[in-house]
Amino acid sequence: MRPVVMMSSGKALLCLVLVSVFAMTASGVYVTADAPVSKLLTSGESIELGSAGPGQTVVLVMERVSDGGTCPNNLCSDGWDTVVPVEVPSDWEVEASPTHENPMKMKIKIAPDAANGRYNLTLAAVDEGNYNGLGNVTFYAIVTVTRDIFDISVRPTRVDTGVGQPAVYYVTITNTGVASDPFEIKVKDGDIPVWTFRKQVLVNYGTSRVVPYEVVLDEENERAFDLQVSSLSSPLIRRDVSLVINSRSNIISDWKATTHGLMMFPILEEPLYALMGLIGNLF
Repeated sequence: MRPVVMMSSGKALLCLVLVSVFAMTASGVYVTADAPVSKLLTSGESIELGSAGPGQTVVLVMERVSDGGTCPNNLCSDGWDTVVPVEVPSDWEVEASPTHENPMKMKIKIAPDAANGRYNLTLAAVDEGNYNGLGNVTFYAIVTVTRDIFDISVRPTRVDTGVGQPAVYYVTITNTGVASDPFEIKVKDGDIPVWTFRKQVLVNYGTSRVVPYEVVLDEENERAFDLQVSSLSSPLIRRDVSLVINSRSNIISDWKATTHGLMMFPILEEPLYALMGLIGNLF
């Protein structure tokens, strides 16, 4: 028979109080994510950040303020001091948020050759010195890596123009991922002789941008070509669209081409220039 250890009523009451305080503090301490998704996180919980491509950078934005701390010695300030990486996938670059940044912003850069799949990161909100009585809250962030993180459409898909005149295509880029990213637009190498013009544009996550892109053919010809839109973060993120340019040297084609840009006529003749474009497009 095991001996029974008796505890004084004073000690028993003290232990009960400490357990109760610890339980209330642990249950009340949380950290709040604002972007790219919103969620209140307590220790051990997970947050799905969404989809991003190889080489892209996801910015996790979190609030500094939290309830539930004990605030020892009246040294409370604004809550959390920083959010830091604890364990991340190989070859990923994760930067802790600068100390006392408000809101806290952690940069999560995916490995440039990361395969498609779900990746788990262990992160922690830190109260340095425990001055706010918050301690640390460790949580998990899940990122889905995929190359399919944007859509494009181009209008029109065929343009009739004059020799040496610009054909304008309007490229709509829709960023469906959770990483804002710069994209580059260009004609596939070799499809249009001597035409190597590139245009770069930033498209924030969850938004679309319409970008005019000009193509010039310096000979009479009808050519099919591929317009390529790719992420500057990784060449693995790319989409191609097949288009046609029809370049002819005649007065109607030249007049139609005037609606695509001022190439031949001085600025003082702009009203005439507009009228010629209107007439050309009636044929």
